[in-house]
Amino acid sequence: MCTADLGDAVNYFVIQDGGPVPRALVRVDGHREQKLAGTGEWADCAVLAAPEPGWTVTQVESHTFYDHVYEAMREARAGLPCVAVSSTTYLIDEFVNVTAVMRRRDGVEEWLGRENVWQAADPGGEVRLPISEEELERLQWIATRPSWFVVRETNGRVHAVVRKIPSAEEAYTRDLRWEPSDLLGREDLRIEEVHRAETALEQIELEVYRERNRGPDETEYFTVEGRSYYPRDVFCVIRRTSAGEEVHAGASGWVPSELLAEVEQGWHVFYRHRAVSAEEAGAVIAARSGRRSFLLLDAPGELPLPLAVVRVDGEREEAFTRDLAWGPSTLLTRTAEQPGVRVEEIPPAFEVSRLFMMSTRIRHERQGSEWPHDGHWYFAFFTSQAAALDLTNVLWLHRTEAGRTGIGDDYHGDGGWRSTRWALEDYDRGKRDEEYLPVSPDEARRLMKLLDAR
Repeated sequence: MCTADLGDAVNYFVIQDGGPVPRALVRVDGHREQKLAGTGEWADCAVLAAPEPGWTVTQVESHTFYDHVYEAMREARAGLPCVAVSSTTYLIDEFVNVTAVMRRRDGVEEWLGRENVWQAADPGGEVRLPISEEELERLQWIATRPSWFVVRETNGRVHAVVRKIPSAEEAYTRDLRWEPSDLLGREDLRIEEVHRAETALEQIELEVYRERNRGPDETEYFTVEGRSYYPRDVFCVIRRTSAGEEVHAGASGWVPSELLAEVEQGWHVFYRHRAVSAEEAGAVIAARSGRRSFLLLDAPGELPLPLAVVRVDGEREEAFTRDLAWGPSTLLTRTAEQPGVRVEEIPPAFEVSRLFMMSTRIRHERQGSEWPHDGHWYFAFFTSQAAALDLTNVLWLHRTEAGRTGIGDDYHGDGGWRSTRWALEDYDRGKRDEEYLPVSPDEARRLMKLLDAR
């Protein structure tokens, strides 16, 4: 029986039954368990909950896991007519690291890679996987470096995005699919070559889905997801009406928001939004479970100082306010009564960083204006931002002359302050790894006693 902690991160397991190859390869993302099946598909399963007698379940690192996935897929795909070469086995099932593909024409092997043309030269590489003709058509665009073009109608509307190599041209059209193209030869369209096509592709999808899903009362629904972290799960649902924008906040229902407008204005470059139907939005909302995190904001800007970070789990709501402490809350349900206050949902992985940012900004302000001082400023050091949210996790204290953040003294619980040669600027410039927070003189005295007792 596996007893590993199956938290929010993806966990990987190899199951052996004494044979030469693994009995099963299982990954767990949150509470969803899947096993490798077929030629690279994943199927929901419950293998870890009730392994057979004699099976050995081993949790492994991702790269070791994908080495096994590669071997299993290579065996299952033996006999397919084409080949994909990858730079690594990691995420081999998603084919995101393909560097070349091979096809056979009249019995002759032809290779296509970064040179963008089919040629006889084998590019080398040890990670090779048989693929089908259909997969070849898709993967040739990952293996190459195509030229990209945005094709616009005379009124400026994006008509398609075209990718081209010497042997092929494809267009992503308003039918939302890739298809063979001859658009680059059309004189009735405006052609613009671009370095990156992601923005134009998103624009086509967004425009088409908004046209399809807009209700008779003009209400629109959107999902928001992250661009730069994996998995790119939806983390909030937003609706827009003539009265404004609202985010769904669980038991509190729809509450005022401006996140969608800020994403559209480019303030949140790490987020993307998608237009969805009312039914799709409802399905996402119904499937949401577990803890969620929200910022309560009253000022514009990409990183404003929150009024509070609110944590919701079912009917339970608690808030970390500018008093820098958690407590029971009804803030979300009362936002509609507070003009100018808006709500922004954040991915769970971002909660700690926003809490730390809020704590450090407030503490710096109070250090310079509110806290009494004895001629010194005090700072507490921690192993991480998460650890810093509880001052009792302090590693050591540092003090400087009041009003300065340069070289000062350290206190490690040995009964006295000792001069050091490093300055806080070393941390701010990334030269040291620990995190720190300003602390008041009273907090510093309590932490000194804590360090003395260790």
